[in-house]
Amino acid sequence: MRKEVPMVLTVLAGLFVIVAKYLHAVDQLGWFTVGNRWFQIVYAMFFLLGVVSLTIVHGKNVQRRRSKWVYSLILLICMYGYGILTLEQTVDGPEANWIYNNIIVPSDSTVFALLAFFITSAAYRAFRIRTREATVLMITSVILMMGTAPIGDTIIPGWGTLAHWLMDVPNSSAMRGIQIGAYLGGFAVALRILFGLERAHLGGAS
Repeated sequence: MRKEVPMVLTVLAGLFVIVAKYLHAVDQLGWFTVGNRWFQIVYAMFFLLGVVSLTIVHGKNVQRRRSKWVYSLILLICMYGYGILTLEQTVDGPEANWIYNNIIVPSDSTVFALLAFFITSAAYRAFRIRTREATVLMITSVILMMGTAPIGDTIIPGWGTLAHWLMDVPNSSAMRGIQIGAYLGGFAVALRILFGLERAHLGGAS
């Protein structure tokens, strides 16, 4: 029963969304709107579950003075402090909005800036010319990096136009092909779940 009940609920939920979304007669009954409301309720429940899980894990780190427990304490203070603040004045409040714009946004930018060093290291290893594909990758990356920088058009006029063409035409075509393949794969997995053939999400073998 521990696997049969979740599987039945998954199949029923999937069929409900399909019927409510794609059948016009059923759509007029407002079933899809009801489903969205239930999704928001379940989403909020799992969000609360995540908060409880973070509290338990990092609370134990602080209580037992584990390695780097100070970071766990900072996380708990920020999570509950910002949560209480937004409950009092909503996320659009002056203090909450100031914290987001002056702490969270710069922190995100800092993390992405640090990632640039790891990306550069990975690019150095990937751009070693050993095959024809690596050669094409290196040439394309040089064109894009120089074309998007102000110095590109200064050195060779029209370099930026070539870089934008590479991004808009070949890159967009490849991305759309990858997206089509990903959507088909997701559709196939969804069908397997609906028919009860995919059981990996239940903790067992598929």
